[in-house]
Amino acid sequence: MRERDVSSWNNLIAGYTRVGDLENARQLFDKMLKRDVVSWTSLISGYDQNGQSEEALKIFCQMRQAGCKPNQFTFASTLSTCASLQSLYEGRQVHGHAVRTGFEASVFVGSALVDLYAKCGTLEDARQVFDKMPQRNTVSWTTLMVGYAQNQFGKEALKLFCDMQQAGIRQDRIAFVSTLIACGSSADVMHGKKVHGQIIVTGFQMDPSIGNAIVDMYAKCGLVWNARQMFNRMCEWDVVSWTAMIGGYVQNGYAEEAVKLFLKMLQSDVKPNCFTFSSALSACANMAVLEVGKQLHAHVIGTGYESFLTVGNALVSVYAKCGNIDEATRMFDNIASKDLISWNTMIVGYGQNGNVKEALQLVNLMLDSKVKPDEITFLGILSACNHAGLVDEGCHYFDIMRLEYDIPVKADHYACLIDLLGRAGRTDDAVAMVDGMPIEPDAVVWKALLGACRIHGNVELGERAAEHLIRRDPENASTYVLLSNVYAAAGRWDDAAKVRKMMKDRGVKKDAGCSWIEVKNKVHTFVAEDTSHPQSKEIYAMVERLVMQMKEAGYVPDTTFVLHDFEEELKEKKLCYHSERLAIAFGLISTLPGTPIRIVKNLRVCGDCHTAFKFVSKITVRKIILRDTNRFHHFNDGLCSCGDYW
Repeated sequence: MRERDVSSWNNLIAGYTRVGDLENARQLFDKMLKRDVVSWTSLISGYDQNGQSEEALKIFCQMRQAGCKPNQFTFASTLSTCASLQSLYEGRQVHGHAVRTGFEASVFVGSALVDLYAKCGTLEDARQVFDKMPQRNTVSWTTLMVGYAQNQFGKEALKLFCDMQQAGIRQDRIAFVSTLIACGSSADVMHGKKVHGQIIVTGFQMDPSIGNAIVDMYAKCGLVWNARQMFNRMCEWDVVSWTAMIGGYVQNGYAEEAVKLFLKMLQSDVKPNCFTFSSALSACANMAVLEVGKQLHAHVIGTGYESFLTVGNALVSVYAKCGNIDEATRMFDNIASKDLISWNTMIVGYGQNGNVKEALQLVNLMLDSKVKPDEITFLGILSACNHAGLVDEGCHYFDIMRLEYDIPVKADHYACLIDLLGRAGRTDDAVAMVDGMPIEPDAVVWKALLGACRIHGNVELGERAAEHLIRRDPENASTYVLLSNVYAAAGRWDDAAKVRKMMKDRGVKKDAGCSWIEVKNKVHTFVAEDTSHPQSKEIYAMVERLVMQMKEAGYVPDTTFVLHDFEEELKEKKLCYHSERLAIAFGLISTLPGTPIRIVKNLRVCGDCHTAFKFVSKITVRKIILRDTNRFHHFNDGLCSCGDYW
């Protein structure tokens, strides 16, 4: 083989690898009688770029054994291979070899080293290499910027972007995308808007990947309508565009808009991926719209994404949050390789649905399986214990979290245990825990204590908790409402009225209680004493009929839950027309006999409505699933899954 033939064969090998034909590339390479550094480098690069990084690393080792000396491009390709595999140990060995052969100073090798250390999560090493580089190009800067952004070092990425500008380096598409990711991860909308302005000036705005990054940045900064404006302006939408916007709606609490946009996506030529399905299913879970969730599940099966972990976890969540715990369990069991999110989702689902025994069994199975729990795991199990009043078990898992797993105890964990102690009547222990916290008690902690005071009528302690809450957040209506409830429950109507007057004087408005129900793929929303529904006349007639039937069955309205000093008859009427009562009446007149009725309420269900639902479930022979802000209540044959403890 003549020297010029080596170059020709090298070109052929490079050509084959570019089109992904590694088999012919390898056959040509093996037939070569003489190989040079370009031959080896072309093959290493080809295997790495076609997703066979392990084989690429083997070829580099064979190259060294063959006595062929690598050049800067060989090192860059091999380091890229190590980065793809996240093989830090092998990458450090290649780094050492590059230093010994004098190629560390190459801008190509330096950029590849920055990429290696960034992808392996050792950002200090990446920065050290970057700072030592005698010369840097756009790739060097953007590689470190991407590393910072992907590892949640948003501020460092933004600073690097500014340094890049000051150094006179022209930003490219990757630099802008990385900076937008950094702005989103750090919720820095001010810098995000500045970068958006620079993108417009430089003419990159119409680039699809930059458009997607702008949508994502605004959504993560909470400016969901800015994100939608950008989405609408884009010339074309790919799966990333749709997924970013749908995910943005979900993250910002606009679940209904997320579902609508997903349905619009299905009418387009773009097919959803596993992340799109995951976001859309999360929206269904947040809205508790089971029928829509089932339809999405059918789409998932049809597209073959059911086996994907993110989708499997989302399916567990949607069924658990819609109160279908049996189906959630089946989805959990179907996940072949469960991650921490899978276990946490199922544990939380069991707890919220009142399946406390199953939650405890599952967390023990998880710990026995050597899956390392995190703070969410223990928050889920503490919450489950709280729902069932299991004080000893709650204290046990609280100690395991601190002492055995050394997981930092956060305010939410303290709040859960304080709520558990307080609701069980152990207010002295709850107060002792608040006073002994090593961190400053936040609003969640004081609210838990105030909630316990409402249950047990501890006015003095309730006033102390409310004082802390009002000092921290004087605009939060729930504090005034809870304190008013404490006074009203104790019969101190004048004090309750003073609290309501204080709210009015300060311009604090109580969140309106509302309930919603899904019937035939449509969500119907109700507020207390609502007459806006087209079937209002039939709904109110059903409410009146239910009240008569319940009273005949022994129901006595508990008017202590009307927190105003009205006449008794008016109090009873107020109770009858709570939003959840209207929702259940609509469900009864709109669905076939025997159909389970699922209702969601944005506030905690009152005690009288809880009693009424037990009667309704027995009278109508219906299963009723009510999800409030605290938990699920499964009513069946006159009983509730919570055992009247909630």
